[in-house]
Amino acid sequence: MFESIAAGVPNILWPFDADQPIHAAYMAEVTRLGEGAQPPARGGKVEGTAEAVVAEFKQVLSEIKGEVGKRKRTNLMALRHQTFEALKEGGEVQKEVRACLKLAAGEA
Repeated sequence: MFESIAAGVPNILWPFDADQPIHAAYMAEVTRLGEGAQPPARGGKVEGTAEAVVAEFKQVLSEIKGEVGKRKRTNLMALRHQTFEALKEGGEVQKEVRACLKLAAGEA
């Protein structure tokens, strides 16, 4: 995800396993870049068919052209800015890595 954020490219997140669900939830809820996983309609079921996948992608792609897409692109650019600020010399990333190294060395 970092590479696409750095490039300012929106993502379609479809988590399967391991750390993917938590990353997708973070991107949807904290950064407001997506709508997050939606439960199936009442009485419906999750379909993994090719047709269901195509329908979902078509919906996402049509929404990205309107107000929903505008909001997501604005949020993405804000996240991109925050990311680059955190990566600067003396930024949050450097501070957290140093803290982690101190903890691992038993200095914390």
